[in-house]
Amino acid sequence: MGKGGIVEPEQLASCTYRSYGYLADGSEVEAWTLRGAGGMEMEILSYGAAIRRLAVPDGDGQVVDVVLGHETIDSWERANESYFGVIAGRIAGRVPGGHLAFEGQVYQLACNDRGNHLHGAEGGLDKCLWEGEPLTGEDGTVGVRMRYRSLDGEGGYPGTVEISATFQLTPDNTFVFETEAKADQVTPISLAQHSYFNLAGAGHGSAEGHVVQIFAEEVMRTDEKMTPLGVAEAVECTAADLRQPRLLAGVIPALWQEHGDLYRLSEEVGLKLAARVFDPQSGRVMQVSTTHDFLQFYTGAHLDGSLIGKEDRAYPKHGGLCFECQGYPDPSADCGDILVRPEQAQIHRTIYAFSNEGIRS
Repeated sequence: MGKGGIVEPEQLASCTYRSYGYLADGSEVEAWTLRGAGGMEMEILSYGAAIRRLAVPDGDGQVVDVVLGHETIDSWERANESYFGVIAGRIAGRVPGGHLAFEGQVYQLACNDRGNHLHGAEGGLDKCLWEGEPLTGEDGTVGVRMRYRSLDGEGGYPGTVEISATFQLTPDNTFVFETEAKADQVTPISLAQHSYFNLAGAGHGSAEGHVVQIFAEEVMRTDEKMTPLGVAEAVECTAADLRQPRLLAGVIPALWQEHGDLYRLSEEVGLKLAARVFDPQSGRVMQVSTTHDFLQFYTGAHLDGSLIGKEDRAYPKHGGLCFECQGYPDPSADCGDILVRPEQAQIHRTIYAFSNEGIRS
């Protein structure tokens, strides 16, 4: 069905869109709303392909928004230094010194984070206007595909890249996120979904009461400026060891700058289990699987309560957790291949499966 209609694969599932507001240059921003047959709801903005809302039911069927974000388009455009909900790229994470080196070529990218290039800097995909189209599946899955054409030289990156990002909700309350990139010349691409999760509810205090497990044996070393060094080290006997479920309140103080690390996942091809999060307060569980090789875990350490988000709620320190599935941000390091070549599209999938374990007293 064409854009502008309503798609209903099942009675309880739907995809609609509406005008969300206008950017400073007068461009209209759309908000696409997905309602899954299992009770989940999601709202995606065409600006930055950002997830503005992700509502998940608990064991009693109470639906609560579990991602941090802004209320108005003005705030999304002018005050989203935290990258709430966006697609980060062309390269997610920090490119050391902004030096992009691959296949004998060197490009200098803009540096916006202590001498490093972070999440595409001012030319990042989070600041672009995407175009959406509805999707349906025979199994009751409902979704929207967001498309963006990034031109040669945009953000300092070489090559024109056709990018699509697909957001889908399944009847069993699973959020499936898939990206595809096609380039007209060899160029590095590493896209990440950058939502901040608080399973108790966005703006419902700190997420330090969450129990987190990350299925990785190694993390990647950085310097004091979070610059990636291209060297892996074992998590064993370190604060970053989350191979067993751990309450974050006891973990965060020992993490470097209370930030969180870039974990190297298993080398198996295809989907692999990356992380599991449990909130004892609500009983909600989120399990993350991905085809990516790395997971950036971030604790929301820079939040300080001064930012007022949706429903006029303040976001305190560690008020949301990021599980950014991505490639290694330095293509010159021997840490996996993020190069897209004209003859082959790059496709990645990350799955966020929600369930309920019950409330612990």
